[in-house]
Amino acid sequence: MIGKLRGRIDSATDQTVILDVRGVGYQVRVTAGELDRLGTIGDEAVLYIYTHVREDALDLFGFGSRRELQVFEMLVGVSGVGPRLAMDTLSALDPSDFISAVSSADIAVLTQVNGVGRKTAERLVLELQDKVGGIDLTPADWAGESAPDAPVDEAAEALQALGYQRSEAVRSVRRVLRDAGETEVQVQDLIRRALRELSGEGGVS
Repeated sequence: MIGKLRGRIDSATDQTVILDVRGVGYQVRVTAGELDRLGTIGDEAVLYIYTHVREDALDLFGFGSRRELQVFEMLVGVSGVGPRLAMDTLSALDPSDFISAVSSADIAVLTQVNGVGRKTAERLVLELQDKVGGIDLTPADWAGESAPDAPVDEAAEALQALGYQRSEAVRSVRRVLRDAGETEVQVQDLIRRALRELSGEGGVS
């Protein structure tokens, strides 16, 4: 059973990365948000792994923190929810958004996930509402094993206040930072550039 991988990013496609660990390439499926956080080809990455064994395949699903893996394992423990639907759920909603939706029985938010209908959403609430209450939602728990960069967190919170979900806000801010290639960017500038991206204008200036 593979529980954790540390290696360099060899290649990446849509929601899949190949991690080179001492010459062995492991193909790992990750969420859209994790794909944005991992970095670029050649960067070192650490992923906590859920190993799914089938008769004809062995699939690896990777997460940047133990907390994210914990939420994923809760999801696949729900009747009718397999690993792929669980990944689609955590790609559409970051763990904190998902936990908030389950805790408040927000069926409308849960059914925004492709493949999650009303009955599945109701089952998620029924089976997980009591369980998710014990998960700590402090920001450090969702950024691997260290706290997130303060400017990223602050800019994401400002975007949330404007109506964006935290998952899309964080992804946009991190993309802006990566594309800009700057070591320091003021929070207000991050917000402005991320808003341009989210509104579809694209690019950085």
